Amino acid sequence: MARLDQAHPDNVAGSWFVDTRCIGCDVARHWAPDLVGMDSEGRSVLVRQPQTPEETAELWRASVACPTKSIGNREAPRPPADVFPFELTAGVYALGHNAPSSFGGHSYLATRPAGNLMVDSPRYTRALTDAVDNLGGIKHVLLSHRDDVADADKWAERYGARVWIHRDDADAAPWATDITTGDEQVDDGVTSIHIPGHTKGHVAYHVDEKWLFTGDALFWNHRRGGLDVFPKQTWYSWTALADSMDALADLNVEWVFPGHGKWNHTGTDLYASQMADLGTRMRALGQQGWGRLPHTTFDWS
Repeated sequence: MARLDQAHPDNVAGSWFVDTRCIGCDVARHWAPDLVGMDSEGRSVLVRQPQTPEETAELWRASVACPTKSIGNREAPRPPADVFPFELTAGVYALGHNAPSSFGGHSYLATRPAGNLMVDSPRYTRALTDAVDNLGGIKHVLLSHRDDVADADKWAERYGARVWIHRDDADAAPWATDITTGDEQVDDGVTSIHIPGHTKGHVAYHVDEKWLFTGDALFWNHRRGGLDVFPKQTWYSWTALADSMDALADLNVEWVFPGHGKWNHTGTDLYASQMADLGTRMRALGQQGWGRLPHTTFDWS
């Protein structure tokens, strides 16, 4: 629950507020970008009170997704029951309930006739389990890398799901059932693609020739309006990350769903044009040069 006694001093007056426990993960600003802004330290602050039911719903999603529970409402301390899962496009749901152990990373549920996929893990909570039950449970838990494991073991145990992770990050999920070593098929229409850079064992999941779940490797920078990477959070290798962008460039992708950063319906043409030379530009500028570009800073490390 948000702490009114720690409310950010720059919040606009009204019933909604953000407290100063915020870790700067940007999650709230993904869900309510016109209502939640950023202070000089990268923390969220409420810049406008909602004026419509749609804007109120945005703030409830931001509140429930926030890993530190830093967004509150003085008049209604508890959220509605149906905030998450939230359908982003037909068949793909944001799960919210972002885990602090994942630095606020997003997770998703892709519903498919062959069996549902959970990509990375939210917190394991009754508020979400009943909804996932109603959507058909989980066949596979797909972990993009070591940082966003969260409560994946609990989710897998609930549904008897197989858990996938790359060998080089597998120590973060010793209970995983399937350890990949390269690009491997998870199920019909589901491919694990090894894209080292952020971590050595980072992977992306390409689903049904239209959805790309990218973990912490690639995201839609909603302030710049383009596909982007995280120079500050490239722990393993910038060169490897640039090569990984080359590996993703030729895929057929309509939607990009990241662990950190904003999801986006790019469409196949925009995706192809933006990815065509991303790796080349990354190698030309280098990690430090890329970090000096006018990107926003996400201090979720």
